[in-house]
Amino acid sequence: MESPVTFDRLYEGAKRFAHLAMEAHAEEDQEVFLLHAGVSVERLAKAALALVHPTLLTEVNGKDDMLLHFAGAVSKPPARLRTIGASTAIGRLRKMDVLPQKLSSEADDLDGLIELRNGVAHLGTGDVEDYLGTFTATVDKLLQNVGRDRGSFWESWSDTAQVVLDDRADRLQKAVRLRMGQARHRFRARFGDLPEGAVDGVAQAVSERGLIVVEVGPAKALFQTLSQCPACEREAAALFLAVGEDSALFDMELAAEGLLCGLCGFHLATTDEVKAVGLPTTLQYSVEDLTQIVAEGPDPAERLATLKLALPIARTDPNDSF
Repeated sequence: MESPVTFDRLYEGAKRFAHLAMEAHAEEDQEVFLLHAGVSVERLAKAALALVHPTLLTEVNGKDDMLLHFAGAVSKPPARLRTIGASTAIGRLRKMDVLPQKLSSEADDLDGLIELRNGVAHLGTGDVEDYLGTFTATVDKLLQNVGRDRGSFWESWSDTAQVVLDDRADRLQKAVRLRMGQARHRFRARFGDLPEGAVDGVAQAVSERGLIVVEVGPAKALFQTLSQCPACEREAAALFLAVGEDSALFDMELAAEGLLCGLCGFHLATTDEVKAVGLPTTLQYSVEDLTQIVAEGPDPAERLATLKLALPIARTDPNDSF
């Protein structure tokens, strides 16, 4: 009778939970990410041990049922299958020089991931540091050990995993590239089965064209305009622009401060991030380009008057009226 605990089953289980972990991370659900990432690491660690010999999955507790079954001495598995836990599996792989040794930062991070997985399972957890890098690096070491290809394991998440593992990019570039990969995956999951025309229809429904006043404050005014999304490449992103109080109303140089796509959810939070994806960081507009005012206030006319007060009017022709 074939054992229900085999390398192939453990490997496929690790792969499935790794994908679920990536999906949870993309949705910024940290608790679900920790749960799935911890299960994935545990199953892949056990798969690595099973590949050497199934007896390495047995606990040393005086009971021989699982040991005899994995050794092939008894064909029928025990009624209750019980293998070692994640910490023991990781400890055995450390003794085999497969995973980082104790007293190293990599080992501490991996232990932290497993401890948080256990904490989420029993009690829940608050805000914690991001363990995506630890998870991806551990999976990569285990895949190398068992001789499995990174691409076939991660499949549609391969680009995201590569971004996380890339040591050449600086922190800002890595963060932007990671969010871009996650947004592309969300776009495929949401719209992959829809015909092209339907996706275009959704893009038009969530897009607001023209230059829109979003907020008028004492120091600056905030606008938004339509932009192509760097992630899903659809014209469905709001590019947020700001202008200081010293700018002329008829000749505004707007600085790009962020972006949010209504289709894939890709977002940028700073001017440096906007620059990192190749979008222009400054754009020229005048008050004549305004198409809508959605900033909070009593009415649009009063909000426009506030904008006029916030920004000086510079006319090229003294006969112009406004």
